[in-house]
Amino acid sequence: MLELVVSFALLAYAVVATFASVEAGKHPRALYFLFGAEMWERFSYYGMRALLVLYLVEHHGWQPHDSSVVYKWYTSLVYLTPLIGGFLADQFLGLRASIVIGGTLMALGHFLMAFEPIPIFYVALACLVAGNGFFKPNMSTLVGKMYKKEDPRRDGAFTIFYMGINVGAGIAPIWCAAVRTRMHSFHWGFALAGIGMLLGLVNFLIGHKTVSRAVHAAGNDFRTMRELRREEKSGSPATRAEAEAAVEEDDDKPRTGGVAALLSTGYPYALVAVSVVLPAYYVWLVVRHAAEPLDLVMPTAFAIVFLVMGILLRKLRGAARDKSIVIFIVFIFVVLFWMAFEQAGNALNLWAEFFTDRHIGASSYTAESFQSANPIFILLFAPVFSAGWLWLAKRGHEPRTPTKIFIAMLFMAASFGVMVVGAARENRDESTVTKAYVLPPGFHVDAFDAGRVRVEVKDGKVVSTTVRGVLAHYVVRKMFESTAPAGWVEWTKSLDEKTKNASLYARVSEYVSADTFAMPLDAHAAEEAGVSWSPETRTLLFSKHADAETRAQLAAAAPPTDFREAITSLEDESKSARVTGIWLLLSYLFATLGELCLSPVGLSMVTKLAPRRFASLFMGVWLLTSSVAQYVGGSIGESWGRIAPIPYFWLFVWTSLAGAAVLLVLVWPLKKLMHEVH
Repeated sequence: MLELVVSFALLAYAVVATFASVEAGKHPRALYFLFGAEMWERFSYYGMRALLVLYLVEHHGWQPHDSSVVYKWYTSLVYLTPLIGGFLADQFLGLRASIVIGGTLMALGHFLMAFEPIPIFYVALACLVAGNGFFKPNMSTLVGKMYKKEDPRRDGAFTIFYMGINVGAGIAPIWCAAVRTRMHSFHWGFALAGIGMLLGLVNFLIGHKTVSRAVHAAGNDFRTMRELRREEKSGSPATRAEAEAAVEEDDDKPRTGGVAALLSTGYPYALVAVSVVLPAYYVWLVVRHAAEPLDLVMPTAFAIVFLVMGILLRKLRGAARDKSIVIFIVFIFVVLFWMAFEQAGNALNLWAEFFTDRHIGASSYTAESFQSANPIFILLFAPVFSAGWLWLAKRGHEPRTPTKIFIAMLFMAASFGVMVVGAARENRDESTVTKAYVLPPGFHVDAFDAGRVRVEVKDGKVVSTTVRGVLAHYVVRKMFESTAPAGWVEWTKSLDEKTKNASLYARVSEYVSADTFAMPLDAHAAEEAGVSWSPETRTLLFSKHADAETRAQLAAAAPPTDFREAITSLEDESKSARVTGIWLLLSYLFATLGELCLSPVGLSMVTKLAPRRFASLFMGVWLLTSSVAQYVGGSIGESWGRIAPIPYFWLFVWTSLAGAAVLLVLVWPLKKLMHEVH
């Protein structure tokens, strides 16, 4: 209940603050519509993201490794496709058509997530990825088109727009999780995300005429590059003037010297080298069967971008190259920051669900709601940071962009340092169950939960089982599935199709052959899965569709009864090792402070340093940092559950500190490469 009160208060605050800001700044009323459209689109994205990994792990019974693979692909492609969508909008489709296409695809994708079958799930993700590519880059462009370049209201408009993003991101995890919990189904949560996207699309369609008037009032239009080229061929004076304005003054300014000059000269070659080595390395992994052929796709896509950018940077002259090089060097550190930051939807989401005590008195709150902490902290602290930078600037002490990013890396190290402490607190508690059982054949304790489970064997029987910290349910499920008879788990998966029409009035009976499962099935365990088991006839009787959760429970019902009861008791006992949610909140607080040092100043840096004729391209490449970070971070996330939480969190502490150390060395050369830009 507290979560919902906070979320409604946040929404009310946003509406009032937006109205006051628009009126005080005398912004076009069209900003209301773009604010609303973006808020609901971000609601749909962050609501779905909050549920995604938990849906795969809890509902479908996947392991964190498998769910992280999907999370990696989805989130990295979501940030890659805007490059394509922005290009198509600029060249052929135009902003309005692209936004409508994107919003429609995303609404369809969210609603498809409300259906059970995995093939439909993948189609839904494809719709979301494609739709986001059309929608995301063009909304921001549309805000900019409502103002002239020299309009002092421009920055204020983007601040209001940014507020819409964070309000949507703040309320989405709370609302979607509340619906999921109340309706006992993830699918209802996904459906709510779809409704949010639909509201955003309707908002845009209602206001698009008002937006068009605001764009034309600012002296801008919706012409595509194809239309501009036609006018250029006709010899339009305005077009020729625009072309002349694109000539870079920085091309004729001398380059800097010293170590900075070495960076400016050598970095383009480094990008070309990476574009060759990166895909070659993944080809080598595939040949050695250490990676799947599909794993070649994203590294190859990134390599192509690096190759093109390396060649492009070599063609730039004078100070223009120096300034552009800064963008691509800082790229590395931004990737390190975001790959840690984006653990929020993956590893930290699992930590919140299985390792965190989410009770306050008699009330409990959802794991997903923790993901609202970041946008709420942004709304609280963004004005403070903005005022702070302004105060320092007036006194001539505002840090340059590389220094701010260095501070961001330290905040990120602190964020995961907090999680190391929380994980150490969880890891110090042990739980033991003394129920005796025979260790199932082929079962190796060391293969589960990174060696945190121990057994004491006496006279051929396990007499006690101990776990350090929490024994997560997905670990228990894997234990049970690994000890089930050969073929049993695969057979349970076939029940999805066989029982799709089962009901109380049309029950479905499935014979279990001795070849599929020779041992007696535990009737009580079958009943917990909502299925009746007849040992005399060896049949399972279904009065409802065997959904993913039912199939997972049946798969876990097959191991020997004594073994299953001992491990289930251990799982329950270990829940006492769950730690307070304050660790997560502190982690999100430090990560947010880092984001406020990096994200706004990073975007501003690109607009200041990028050559005018490549401004949009370089901004697209800058946004590519999120795609690379999501892919790398998701790949690291595949090790969650295979290594213990403490070393997992330490990894991000060390990568952030290493990045900060290297950046500290480069701060002075980077400042020289930026020339007069601050």
